[in-house]
Amino acid sequence: MAQIALTAPAFFTTGRADAQNTRDINRPRVAGRLELTRRGRFILIGLPVMLAATAVLVLAGIFTAPVMAAGSSGTAPVDATTVSVMHGDTVWDLAAEFAPDRDRQQVVAEITEMNDLRGSVLVPGEQIFVPTGD
Repeated sequence: MAQIALTAPAFFTTGRADAQNTRDINRPRVAGRLELTRRGRFILIGLPVMLAATAVLVLAGIFTAPVMAAGSSGTAPVDATTVSVMHGDTVWDLAAEFAPDRDRQQVVAEITEMNDLRGSVLVPGEQIFVPTGD
């Protein structure tokens, strides 16, 4: 049987604590100097930056959100029908065909608004809404 004898307990140190203690002793003290820890830097710098970023995102969301209409907009609902566009159809012709008793310019304006048309070109086969009657 092998016997192992230990004479004294052994402590392993990295030398970091000793170096830090000597640095603190030898360093001249400067009045009013603030030393921040990692947590202190986070609270002093990181937290306000995150709060400012949150405020910017909230404000961006408020100003870019679609506006919801409150109650009624003061306009009466319009009776409309869905029409499949044929080759050669124009908005002016569709206004004359489906609302002959009304002013054509007003009906054309309603058609372009209802269908969110950007130009005067209608694509054959496209389904659009056309107001009818009075």
